[in-house]
Amino acid sequence: MFEENMIVQLKGIGMSEYESKVYLMLICINSASPRELHETTQIPRGRVYETLTNLEKKGFIISNRQSPVRYRIADIPLTMERLKQEAVIRYDALGLALETYATLTCPDQLGQTHTIQTEWGIENHIRLLLKTAKNELLIISDDPIFYQQYTNELSQAAKRVTVNCVVSNRKAAKNIPFPCFLADKDTKDALFQPPILKKMSMPTKLIIYADRKEVLAVYEREGEEEAVFTKNNIYAEFITRTILKNQVMISS
Repeated sequence: MFEENMIVQLKGIGMSEYESKVYLMLICINSASPRELHETTQIPRGRVYETLTNLEKKGFIISNRQSPVRYRIADIPLTMERLKQEAVIRYDALGLALETYATLTCPDQLGQTHTIQTEWGIENHIRLLLKTAKNELLIISDDPIFYQQYTNELSQAAKRVTVNCVVSNRKAAKNIPFPCFLADKDTKDALFQPPILKKMSMPTKLIIYADRKEVLAVYEREGEEEAVFTKNNIYAEFITRTILKNQVMISS
């Protein structure tokens, strides 16, 4: 029963039934030749060679590269850590692909708002906006970490579209390699320190307006970042135009 449960779990991470059986057998006997595995698992000889090749390609087992060839298990903790990292990368890529799909295939739905509460979700939304903007990006932030973390994405975006950054003070603009505007009092009060978020002790860290349609606002709640993303925001055009009209250029 325990072995059957382990086979089910191994199949859940992408192993076939033969791969699961061979892998578990190698855990038990430490090292084996293809012939020994054929005899102990009752898997057809030809399928044993195929199974071992697949397991080695996936990084679950290691061969001695000698004749006669023998196989052993790759370090289990290291293998599991690698699988976790690969899963995170895979799901991050899938999340970005799904967001791109939604943006490209559902352009006419207005005012869709979503709350994002995971770090990778926020990062994916930021990268999505920087990657898919077609005409203009308006970035409202004094956060130096943002500009450092997304330097490459911002630089690539600046080659395709207009990138404008609004900061609340001149010092913040010194290390930003894009046109910067100094926010006036109304913009500072409304966007850098929105009254409702200030009252709730939830400081705003970043707001991105993309193509005067999409808006991503990142703020801090009890030490953790959260975000709100609005698609086809009906006020984004007016807000972007007003901000750029009323601010003073301080660098270019």
